Amino acid sequence: MIATRWQAPALLLALAVGGCGSSPPVRYYDLEVLETGYVAEGETYLTVGVGPLRTPDFLSRSQFVTRGGDATIIVDDFNRWIEPVDDAVYRIISENLDNIIDDAVVVAFPYTHIADLDYQLIGRISRFDADQDGTAVLQIQWGVITSKDDFVVRPRRALYEAQAAQAGDYPALARAMSEVLQQFSRDVAAELQAVMSRADD
Repeated sequence: MIATRWQAPALLLALAVGGCGSSPPVRYYDLEVLETGYVAEGETYLTVGVGPLRTPDFLSRSQFVTRGGDATIIVDDFNRWIEPVDDAVYRIISENLDNIIDDAVVVAFPYTHIADLDYQLIGRISRFDADQDGTAVLQIQWGVITSKDDFVVRPRRALYEAQAAQAGDYPALARAMSEVLQQFSRDVAAELQAVMSRADD
C-alpha cells in the first residue's frame, strides 16, 4: 500500500479551519557525486555504459520514498529530488564511475550517440529508499557484459546501507542515499578495473 505523506492530515486540517491553513514548503534535494580529485590525461580508450538497470515503478517519481513498519510505502510530497529517482541513479552512478576509472568514458542508458560499448553495467534495482529509522538502502542485482553480451563480471546480489543522523532528517537522508550509491560505484569500479587489467595482460 502506498501512502502519501501529509495529504490526508492537510485535508482534515483544511476542513477543520475553513481553509485558513497553508501547506509546508516543498524542499528539493540532489544526490552527491563521489569526488576523487582525478584529472584525465591523454586519450580515452574504453567506453563503459551504465544500464539498463530495471527499477520498480515507484522510483519513477521525484518524491522521497520511505518504508513504514506495516508494509506501507510512504511518498512524501514535500521533500523531493530534483529529478525522478531512476534518472538520478543513472546519472550519479555514471559520474561516480567516470571519476574513479582512469582511461575510460562512462555513459548512461539510453545510449544515443555511442555505437559500441566495451563494457556495460546491467542489473535490477529492488530497493533504493529508506527505512522508517532513517537507514538508506540500495538492494541490487548486477553484472557486467561485453559488446558481445558475454559476462565478464557475473551477476551477483548486493545490499548497501547507510544511516542518516535520525529519521526525518532529509538533508542527512539525502547524504546517506548518496553514500549507498557511492559504495556500489566503488565495487563496480573495482571489478571493472580488474577486468581491464586482465585484458591488458
